Amino acid sequence: MYSLLRADEPMAPVALAKLPQPRVYLGGQCKGRDWRLEFYYRFERETLTFINPRRDSFVDPELDPAGHADQVSWERKALDYADWGVFWLGEGLSNQAARVEIGYLLGANKSVLMGAEKGFMGVEHLVGFSGLVVASSLDGLLNRFGSLMTGWQSPKA
Repeated sequence: MYSLLRADEPMAPVALAKLPQPRVYLGGQCKGRDWRLEFYYRFERETLTFINPRRDSFVDPELDPAGHADQVSWERKALDYADWGVFWLGEGLSNQAARVEIGYLLGANKSVLMGAEKGFMGVEHLVGFSGLVVASSLDGLLNRFGSLMTGWQSPKA
């Protein structure tokens, strides 16, 4: 059974180190339907940890700069503990934080999977700079993740 760490839960480094591997950061679109539920259902019997940066209430950086800084700090720690990043990107110019997170993970030599809705703007930049293949459907992203799970071995093994 998978473990789940959510952004509205405190992040204690000692507790994080004890979470089952692989630890998978589910970044990207946070508005609308929660696409992360598809991952939970599909991989509910796997031994892994999903890290979900989505909060029940959005922290507006202009109205609550300290709260937003806490969220960014939480996400940075989560990315450091993650073995992989899986990103689903919504249409338009949203997902600015996800773009930074993808670059951060790639710079740390961590595996990244990415999918995008039709109409996501900037996918050519992400592909051009990262070399990533972009899944055009959530189902495709789930299938790629399943393939990665099959071949995964802990870096400590």
